[in-house]
Amino acid sequence: MLPVYYDFHIHSALSPCADDDMTPNDIVGMAVLNGLDLIAVTDHNSFSNANAVVKAAIGTDLIVLPGVELSTAEEVHVICLFSDMESAKGIEIELSPYYPTLLNRTEIFGNQILLDEKDKVTGEEERMLIAPTTISFDKLYQLVHKYGGAFIPAHIDRDSFSVLSNLGFLPPHLSINTLEISHVGLEKGFDKLNPELLEKHNVIFSSDAHQLWAISDKEHYIMLPERTAEAAIDFLR
Repeated sequence: MLPVYYDFHIHSALSPCADDDMTPNDIVGMAVLNGLDLIAVTDHNSFSNANAVVKAAIGTDLIVLPGVELSTAEEVHVICLFSDMESAKGIEIELSPYYPTLLNRTEIFGNQILLDEKDKVTGEEERMLIAPTTISFDKLYQLVHKYGGAFIPAHIDRDSFSVLSNLGFLPPHLSINTLEISHVGLEKGFDKLNPELLEKHNVIFSSDAHQLWAISDKEHYIMLPERTAEAAIDFLR
């Protein structure tokens, strides 16, 4: 088994709350500089910049998982990760009917920049990405598993947009394997204060980076039989 240093929750410039310099090459460069082995790009309710980050990492030792931070109808944030773009594109087609039709207001929420693997701006997403979708927590779980992905309730320690704050519990009928705790929750000892929640789950601590400086250092790792996207997804799901 090998230690694999990770950050599974990074936003690109597509997310309206992220800095405009969260470009594919800058994200990859910072992750490599920080000594990470594996990252995931997880923009709000869209995979549109994921492929560019995957391509930007070609030629490095960094593995990039395509992903999304999806807001369910209950306004629970879930990290959904996949081992390849084919799976990510497949689920996005099925998710499209659940996306809201509201338009973004850049003067209020920020830019939603589309980029290619060379950091060239190719457009701007008009759909308001921070608005919740209409897909339920349960239905999203089913779709993610249909496409072989990892379904990870995000920042479960937070007082908003988390499964515990919005639903009040982890649905016992769903086989959720991995939970994410924020850095603030880690500092406050949320994992140690809630052992009954965590004893049956993998726990990850990712950055939720919206700025380059916030991307994780070489700190947290998971043990895998090999450093591959497939091994990571097998562990997380």
